[in-house]
Amino acid sequence: MKKVLITGAAGGLGLVTTKYMVANGWRVYATYNRHGLEKIKEKNIIPIQVDITNNESVNNAVMEVFKTTDTLDAVVNFAGIMVMGSVIESDVEMMRKILDINLLGMYRINQAFFEMIQKGNGRYVNVSSEFGALSAVPFNGFYTASKHAVEIYSDSLRRELMFLGIDVIKIRPGAFKTNMQGGTNAVFDKMLSETTHYKTIMGKMRILMEKGTGMAKEPIILAKQVYRALTDEKPKLVYSTNLNKSQKLLSCLPERIQDRIFKNTFR
Repeated sequence: MKKVLITGAAGGLGLVTTKYMVANGWRVYATYNRHGLEKIKEKNIIPIQVDITNNESVNNAVMEVFKTTDTLDAVVNFAGIMVMGSVIESDVEMMRKILDINLLGMYRINQAFFEMIQKGNGRYVNVSSEFGALSAVPFNGFYTASKHAVEIYSDSLRRELMFLGIDVIKIRPGAFKTNMQGGTNAVFDKMLSETTHYKTIMGKMRILMEKGTGMAKEPIILAKQVYRALTDEKPKLVYSTNLNKSQKLLSCLPERIQDRIFKNTFR
């Protein structure tokens, strides 16, 4: 039976992927932080509580996995958060927190489980976002910065580990029906309550963002893509799913034209 460690396995896309992998004959070491244990209590799912921002907690997770195996066929990094706000008005703690979870958490996990991956001839799957390959959008700088960092980190990791015969694959999901997507209204309520300079602009942006969430797809679609990334004999470097074509087109334009479009749209 093949074995995979999945971070963020108790919620959203991670949970659906965890159950899909089990249904297809894999054993899943399912990491969660504080909540969601009851969702991953079933056969061939081994729950492991871990705080990916804490080195000691990650090392303890390695020891928990080591109780039943010394090899892994894959590590899939889903754990992450999304926050929005003005990068000039928000406290630096917001940027620190999202980078610590979305980037450094992935870094800690991949490094900690490297020996098991190497011994198992396994592969890494790092979940980025469509925003990881897109230009910055106003008030989404925190999330976009973290996902751009994930892209660069993943490319660097791939180009190092290819010499050791280990694949590193990126997943770039667009909008999917998860709690992260469903919390858009709450996110904008918080943004509007905290901003001093951008209440009108954020109000206009909220309308467009709500339209975007209407394009969200069922998580099982992404779970199948992750399964492909883990089982394809020659995996692609990137698996992209349900990308926003308008955002992709916008990112292809010269930056000054993008600036003009944003200014005309939101002012």
